[in-house]
Amino acid sequence: MSKNLLISAALIVLLACGLLTAAAPSLWKQITDSHHVNDLAQHIANFDLPAGYEPDYAVELLGYTVVAYRGTDEYAHLSFLQAPPGVIPNDAALEGYIPDDRAKTRWNEPTLVRTEQRTIRDQVATLTVSDRTNSEGRRYRSLNLVFQGREGTALIVINQPVSSWDENQIETFIASIH
Repeated sequence: MSKNLLISAALIVLLACGLLTAAAPSLWKQITDSHHVNDLAQHIANFDLPAGYEPDYAVELLGYTVVAYRGTDEYAHLSFLQAPPGVIPNDAALEGYIPDDRAKTRWNEPTLVRTEQRTIRDQVATLTVSDRTNSEGRRYRSLNLVFQGREGTALIVINQPVSSWDENQIETFIASIH
């Protein structure tokens, strides 16, 4: 009896894996074409990309959109995340620390630099800036801006080494969001 149960369970698992594999292309779409990445970002909000950033990739999954830009150095990153209409991302996403099991770098706890309210797209938005150090001892500054995007709650995350943080460039970028 237990042998038949084990075989049945294995067949169900294999069938589920097959169905997930077949359905995956319609659930997950990763884009690396620069023009398409920029187009998807504009579905979240219009903005002027800061100098020194270029499209990296975008992902659409179950109504969520993630658009990522990389700096000309390997350390700067700017990302947009937009949740589907009516969905409020959890605290971890709003803080900008979305777990990535592939990452080898570990981070210490962030130190809050400042939190303030801004007006983005004619609505109140929350901006948080924090510093943290990675396992290699490099200090980073992280800006998280939660606002109402075109199609749902949106989050912008900017991570850069503290040594290359340009407050004027960041403020110009934030002012360009509409």
